[in-house]
Amino acid sequence: MLKKIWESNMIEINKGKILNLSSLYLELPIALFFLFWCKWYIAIIGILIIGYIHFFQSKANFKKTNNTIKINKKYLFLVLFIILIWCILGGQGNLYYQSSDWGCRNAIYKKMIFGTAPYYFEDGSFLSYYIGHWIVPSTISKIFIFLGLSKSIVWHIGNIILLLWTALGISLSFFLVVFYTKADKTFKIFLALLIFILFSGLDVIGLLIRNTGFSNHIEPWNIYYQFSSQTTQLFWVFNQAIPVWVGTLLFLQTDHIKFDVFIGALLILFSPLPIFGCFALILFKILFNYILKKDITRLFKEGFSIVNILSLVIALPLFLFIFSNTRSSGTAGVLFNLNIGGDSWYNWFMLIVFLIVEVYIYLLFVYKNNKKNYLFYAIAITLPFIAAFRFGTSNDFEMRASIPLLTCLMLLVIKEVLGNIEYKDKRLIIHRRIVPLIFCLLIGAVTPFVEFYRGYSEVRTNHKINLTDESVTLHKDSINFVSPNYKDTKFAKYIGK
Repeated sequence: MLKKIWESNMIEINKGKILNLSSLYLELPIALFFLFWCKWYIAIIGILIIGYIHFFQSKANFKKTNNTIKINKKYLFLVLFIILIWCILGGQGNLYYQSSDWGCRNAIYKKMIFGTAPYYFEDGSFLSYYIGHWIVPSTISKIFIFLGLSKSIVWHIGNIILLLWTALGISLSFFLVVFYTKADKTFKIFLALLIFILFSGLDVIGLLIRNTGFSNHIEPWNIYYQFSSQTTQLFWVFNQAIPVWVGTLLFLQTDHIKFDVFIGALLILFSPLPIFGCFALILFKILFNYILKKDITRLFKEGFSIVNILSLVIALPLFLFIFSNTRSSGTAGVLFNLNIGGDSWYNWFMLIVFLIVEVYIYLLFVYKNNKKNYLFYAIAITLPFIAAFRFGTSNDFEMRASIPLLTCLMLLVIKEVLGNIEYKDKRLIIHRRIVPLIFCLLIGAVTPFVEFYRGYSEVRTNHKINLTDESVTLHKDSINFVSPNYKDTKFAKYIGK
């Protein structure tokens, strides 16, 4: 009897369904982009291609995936609740303190709710940015405008919808992590969630070595180089990070490359810089799964699959839209340049220190079980190049292009930890070899805790919980977010309405 009651409280999560929803999470915004931004015949072509690829992929991969995990309903709700709280602490919903990057993001989202695509500003410039994450929430929010609600109420509702959409993306990416790392026990699911939220490089060690002083945001400790923790990505660039988490985990579901171009194409509208990291993953997948196996015939067959070819059709309009942006188009400088900061031995030394505390310390612990894993080599070889070069005038390239590879590093670490921890007879058994890795994770967790503390400190200082910035307005000089003249762009001439 008790067994039946227990089993009735269990929820079975199917991997195929999570994969299907994760794919839809990236596809739906792109389909809406074609619908609202593009000429009608291009919209029809784009939506039909997305629908065909989704159906083909679902039939080829998702329906054949029968892996499941069982979790008690109350624990599942607890996981989702923790994710929701994490989102709120990051500023989602406009319910709590928001980092300084939120000002422009609020302006973008407000314009997308109350305007009509393509979105113009008073000075004639138009919105040309990585807007994918806001498309679905803003589209849903418009319904409440038609219902006659006031602008203020619609704005509040829109922020709650954005919060839920963000939490959905994180939940999907986390359960893909659960399946990838084989977290098949409840305690392993929660341990994976803890690492998922708190994973970071050992920034505090680097800060102490460089002696740059402690602040409420410690990741820029090395001045020239910066990788972002999971929490930092959510708190500062959620619109770029979350779709990339989902996309990266979809990349890792297969050993072939039949659908990889499609996933990369979808990510263009969410965050183009991480595509460099995704491209590195594809190259190493090709090297290990095709070239080293001397399977060149299969490489050409799967590389030039109908899905990959059709994906290029999807990619072109998205590429032209993003490169309408003033900075992306080259007027603000986009050429690669060495990011060392000078030719002195000290700057080279600090690059080595940076890579050790951010990447190689973790790779050391996972090497034994990943000697033949292409992800290990993709991380170890690609991240130094991403750190050492800039794309334009800021370090955005290294912070964003690194996201897919840092996500993979986190996966290897979670898998290593879960493989060396057991729960038997009400006792937690931790294998001795994993203790140093856990110690490093605890040191790395200082970074996200600093992010949490900054919000708490600001709330305590200002005696107000929802510290949001809605004062930013976008205009022709906001080169990160706009293009000055829509009609002069290639997108408008050939693709857009």
